[in-house]
Amino acid sequence: MAMRWADSTGKHGVAREDAVHAMLNAYLHVPSFDDPRVPGASRPDLWIGPQRTLGAPLLEVMTETIPPRDVLVFHVMEARAKFLVLLEEEEEGQ
Repeated sequence: MAMRWADSTGKHGVAREDAVHAMLNAYLHVPSFDDPRVPGASRPDLWIGPQRTLGAPLLEVMTETIPPRDVLVFHVMEARAKFLVLLEEEEEGQ
């Protein structure tokens, strides 16, 4: 599997290492959470997870799986309230 990074991932100043850490240690992963923004693209996955620094804000990471085995990371930033609500709902459902 190859992990590719869109130029847009650097837009919010989050290190790639933090994005990978958030995905590997995700508190929430929602496969195919939204419609694709690019025609012909697959539905993106949403990941909410921690940065490497203890106490740092959670991150939201969005990826697209590109067959056969690539993952394109196209969005990384501090998690917004509208996505943190999903995490809270998941916790309440347990």
